Amino acid sequence: MKFVNTCTILYFWFYVCCVSAFSTTDKKIPKDDLTDIKNRLGSLEQMLGQLITNNSSLDVLRLPGSARREEHVAFSAYKNQTQSGLNKRHIIKFEGTVLNLGHHYHPEDGIFIVPVTGVYLFHWTINNNGYYTYTNILVGGKVISTTTTSVVSGNWNSGSALVIVTVQKDEHVWIQTCCGSGNEVYGNTLGQENYFQSTFSGTLLFSVV
Repeated sequence: MKFVNTCTILYFWFYVCCVSAFSTTDKKIPKDDLTDIKNRLGSLEQMLGQLITNNSSLDVLRLPGSARREEHVAFSAYKNQTQSGLNKRHIIKFEGTVLNLGHHYHPEDGIFIVPVTGVYLFHWTINNNGYYTYTNILVGGKVISTTTTSVVSGNWNSGSALVIVTVQKDEHVWIQTCCGSGNEVYGNTLGQENYFQSTFSGTLLFSVV
């Protein structure tokens, strides 16, 4: 904050010097005054150059009151088609979306493409009927977490997990089966409105420069 205020003051001085030097229309500026103004401008330019060199992030040169605009990124998707007999490493497509700010989640292939480097929260739930289903969340091709649905005969079963992780811009995030075969992921086969129990959601908590 101190650096920002210093830059603001220097910009203001620079502006005043420029106005003093070039806004006069009917007065001839003495040669000695012009020399003094040039020296002052040169000193200001040198000071600004040193400040910028010593601070790697140019983003701090914002004027007071100008808020850095955080991109809003969030999605919430659901499975509307039941799939069974899935082998391991099958990417699960959550075909429907409740929310998809920025359209960074792609329901056609089940992949979320990260628009900005930052810390993200992801949550997913897998529901099925009497089957073990093992799933992973992958970030940039790396397994981050796993969930498993338990088996209770004659009952619907589900497993959920939540992760908070730093993700780089343009990396892909998706859910896939991880073990065995015969995995089942339940969709809206009962035909009841809003009866979606297999879901995948994510949101940007804050960006990282």
